[in-house]
Amino acid sequence: MMSTAGVAKYGAFLRIAAARATRERGEIYGRMVFFAVILGVFSSLWRAAAEARIPVAADPKALVWYLAVTEWIGLSAPLMHVEVQEAIRRGDIACQLGRPVSYIGASFAEGLGLIAVRSPVLGATAFVCAFVFTRQLPPASVFAFVVPFGLLGAALMTAMDLWIGLLAFWLEDVSPVYWVWQKLTFILGGLLLPIDLYPEFMQRAAALTPFPSMLAGPASFMLSTSVGAGDLAREITIWFGVSAFALWWLFRRATAVLTFNGG
Repeated sequence: MMSTAGVAKYGAFLRIAAARATRERGEIYGRMVFFAVILGVFSSLWRAAAEARIPVAADPKALVWYLAVTEWIGLSAPLMHVEVQEAIRRGDIACQLGRPVSYIGASFAEGLGLIAVRSPVLGATAFVCAFVFTRQLPPASVFAFVVPFGLLGAALMTAMDLWIGLLAFWLEDVSPVYWVWQKLTFILGGLLLPIDLYPEFMQRAAALTPFPSMLAGPASFMLSTSVGAGDLAREITIWFGVSAFALWWLFRRATAVLTFNGG
């Protein structure tokens, strides 16, 4: 079990990252504008489909709130693979390995610090924009599930983005890997549409991946077809465990490469 001093060390990384994110207001404002544009476009699309009496398998207003949650989670999660890749390219990681803290743990704490700053701002943006576009509010009890599970989803995305960054030990550029991962997240995670609307074979494929746990699961509480809180908590716990093992194994292999090469 980690000592109080150990927790305090990682807490310091979290606070420093949060302070840095607070100063970088331009990025947050950019995400807010992007958020509003995306919700505006899709709310108009679904409203037009409803007015044209095109069959829609879900309430268009509920879909706007669903999209607001998935976008909130996705935009709150930082792109940690970029920082990890740059640290490896510059050779900075060799110096950081000598610190009395885990590099992976410190990087994850920094990611949580960024989430701590972004999620409240983007959450407020999601709420305001979704209400403006739908003139409708979900039951207040729904947010008791959406908020904690959404934050867990963003944290899980951060952990998985870290192991993509670690691939830079072997790959010159991890951008192609991230591109594939991002597209799988969009599709199998149900970023734009609930997975229940997918063909059955795609639903089965998505169930074998971590993507629904990060996006569709938390957002499904906005719909009548939400997964159970217990089931979602179990799925997120399992994928956190898988991510932790993958990070440990990859980092162990990476440090072995550094030692072998005299780094």
